[in-house]
Amino acid sequence: MSSVTPENVSAETLSAPDVIANPYPYYATLRDQSPIFGYSDLPPGTVPGQDAAPASWAVLVSDQVAHVARHPDIYSSRDPLQEASGAPTLMLVNHDDPHHRNLRNLVQGAFTASRVASHREWIAARVRELLEPHANREVDVMQGLAADLPAIVMTRMLDMPQSDFPNFRRWATAFMLSTPLSPEQRQASNEEMFAYFSAKVDERIAAGADSDCFIDALVQAEFEGGALSREEVIRFCFTLVVAGSETTTGLLGNLVWLMATYPQEFQALKQYPERIDGFIEEALRFAGPPQRLFRIATQDTELGGKTISKGDWVAIFFAAANHDPAAWDQPDEFLPGREGPRAHATFGQGVHSCLGSMLVRLEARCAVEVICELFSSVRPGQAPFVRQTATQLSYALDACPVIFES
Repeated sequence: MSSVTPENVSAETLSAPDVIANPYPYYATLRDQSPIFGYSDLPPGTVPGQDAAPASWAVLVSDQVAHVARHPDIYSSRDPLQEASGAPTLMLVNHDDPHHRNLRNLVQGAFTASRVASHREWIAARVRELLEPHANREVDVMQGLAADLPAIVMTRMLDMPQSDFPNFRRWATAFMLSTPLSPEQRQASNEEMFAYFSAKVDERIAAGADSDCFIDALVQAEFEGGALSREEVIRFCFTLVVAGSETTTGLLGNLVWLMATYPQEFQALKQYPERIDGFIEEALRFAGPPQRLFRIATQDTELGGKTISKGDWVAIFFAAANHDPAAWDQPDEFLPGREGPRAHATFGQGVHSCLGSMLVRLEARCAVEVICELFSSVRPGQAPFVRQTATQLSYALDACPVIFES
């Protein structure tokens, strides 16, 4: 594919590597045409080489993104492409009400703020273990902290052996299309993940499922007389692994990249720890990993003056909404602590807002706090920062070489 520039970008070239590496100028060029038809890409959980990417409408304006996200009766989250593929369907992400509402009510009782917060000290200790050996020498954060921590945390949440975390990482990158694999390799990875969690859930059920781990909480979850089936518990487990790992890995890398790129902001965090939450929220807006999700129109409708026909695929670009000048002053500037009338859209909007966002934020806060505690500065290494170009699902780094100075 020839080089794509902001001047020659089109809906058809939105998934090009040049765009994936730095999408925001391209979103800006096309925003006045939103929604624009012709964007084509695969949802997570599909198998490139076997599944065909549908042509869809790209939605790049903040108000339009919010409208689609907040009207699930018009724009369905069901994904027939993934349902027909060999990969397991994710929980919540690909369900509509009333089933989605019932599932969410059930899992909310298991995924409580107190249960997540109870792991804070343990997570901070793991961050220290990952970073302390690398003081005063160049380290690629994407090969250590960012890649390992989310998978390690998931082994803790699910009460699995910590030694299994490399498998969690491998399954997540295969499912989320962020690693090049053959269709056969990707399918084998999905099957291996399903078999692993099938066995683990069966073990927990047979043992009585009475601990405080997340699997047991899911097995025990009840709401208005309903409960999760065995298969739903299994699929919730790998939904956590594949969705939580990829998002958090991307965010951790972007946070360290921002610390190195904006050293004055890092020094402000060290001096004023109360600014950490604002730093993380602005990072989520400015460089949040999640880029877009698909919806399918359930009826003929209109959006932005365009006619969307029943059955049309619609790609809502949350990241483009986060850089829309109609919603944000100086949207392309990194301004921690900014205040405004809107919240960023990184974790979705409406009924499908991300249930795991509290865990992502906790891991991010632990990482920032420990880095501020251990090191006097974070500066770029000699090797360059390298953005991933494999999938538009995520704005993330392949390489984030930095020096943590003690």
